[in-house]
Amino acid sequence: MKPLFCAALLALTLAAAPPDPLLWKLEQASAGPVKPGATFTVKLVGKIQAGWHMYSMKQMDDGPIPTRVWIAEGQPFQQAGAIKADEPETMQDPTLHMEVELYEGGVTFAVPVRVAPGTAAGTQNLVVSTSYQTCNNSLCLPPKTVKVEIPVTIAK
Repeated sequence: MKPLFCAALLALTLAAAPPDPLLWKLEQASAGPVKPGATFTVKLVGKIQAGWHMYSMKQMDDGPIPTRVWIAEGQPFQQAGAIKADEPETMQDPTLHMEVELYEGGVTFAVPVRVAPGTAAGTQNLVVSTSYQTCNNSLCLPPKTVKVEIPVTIAK
């Protein structure tokens, strides 16, 4: 009976958890095939539900968990420079009692990408990962890591 009770409690907990208030998509900034060794930019676009926010990439002492964006190893792509983000809002956080940088409504991260030399022609999936935390005025959801993919055509 005890395992059944634990399973029911877990199901209720998962059902009560709010859905992620942040939806991600990845866009290639320029159309067309990319040559091996070339650099291009993708845009990681996050749409944030009204009433929610996420924090900027800036690490703050004793501050909120910063957003992080990266290209995972093990694919024929690598980060080719600094990631650029929209300018965050700066405001006093009443819960943290400090000034923070955050995004409301949406955010775009421009990620410079280099195709590994010698990559075979054809379509490859580029995977960009992001870790972040979303909060509203009464609670913060646990930090989350999401992988977003886009097909990239590699030229001959």
